[in-house]
Amino acid sequence: MRRRALLTGAALLGVGGLAAAGPARAQPTADQVLADIGVSASDKQRVLGGEFVRLDLPAVSDRDLSLSLVFFARTGPESLSRQILAGDLIGADAQVKQHGRFSAAGSLADLAGLTITSDEANTLAAAAPGDALNLSAAEIAGFAGQGGAVPAVVQRLRQMLLARHQAYRKSGLAGIAPYDRGGGRTTDPAADLRGASQAARALAKYLPAFHAVLLGYPQKTVAGMTEDFRWSKYDIDGKTTYVLTHMMAAGEGAARAVVQRQYYVSTGYDSEQAVAGFLPAQGGSIVVYASHAFTGQVAGFGGSLKRSIGRRVMATKMTEIFEAGRTLAR
Repeated sequence: MRRRALLTGAALLGVGGLAAAGPARAQPTADQVLADIGVSASDKQRVLGGEFVRLDLPAVSDRDLSLSLVFFARTGPESLSRQILAGDLIGADAQVKQHGRFSAAGSLADLAGLTITSDEANTLAAAAPGDALNLSAAEIAGFAGQGGAVPAVVQRLRQMLLARHQAYRKSGLAGIAPYDRGGGRTTDPAADLRGASQAARALAKYLPAFHAVLLGYPQKTVAGMTEDFRWSKYDIDGKTTYVLTHMMAAGEGAARAVVQRQYYVSTGYDSEQAVAGFLPAQGGSIVVYASHAFTGQVAGFGGSLKRSIGRRVMATKMTEIFEAGRTLAR
């Protein structure tokens, strides 16, 4: 299946308004930037030689499926950030069945386009603690009381997704409810996303204020940052999956970054965060991509980067940018 980017368009995110904070500074060499972010000498030579290099990104936990890549582009960070956000392709992905955007405050009206089948209603009504569905104890109890009736279950689903969205908007990572696994066990997606954010080394060095936002949202912010909140219903390998996504884009100095955070995923994996950093260097930009997808079913999920929704999003788009730039450079 052809992979498609799900990113929101630059016009919708207002990327053209990214702030270029601070006075202009002399740009470092590409070699210096690569050294700063910890790229090995051998990989550094490959990057400078025009290769698209996958790096060995340390996992932040034993539940983490991580992916990282880096390349040099003979284009500035501002132009690259516009490219990664260009085009609203979410509707073009064959796996996307329904999607919508949350308004500023969020309301049930934002989820009016979300519908479910009787089979999907029965699956939710039969939810129980465990690994099949990612639900809190209160959410499981809420679905159990609906009896499988489609109108009642879809209304409860809309309420649940709205409640998770509003809790995240109000409290950030602290507002993400854990998943009930039964037997007193829980999975904490907030802890996973916090670990992924702490591991964003390039972001911490080149966009420290934006890096602080990842850990302290919404109390932390940065001038010129743009955001977009989406809900989506996917069919992934025949399994219905509901996802809540937060997109952020910001700039500090000449550097730019785009972050896609899936702070709720109903099944298949638990959460995911992908960061694309565009770091200024003499003659262009060092482009760094890092994705962390978290699941307690690593053995079964493993070879399946393509089964993850988000990890293929920016990676695919950046591959296209890299190949286009390499062609132009020839």
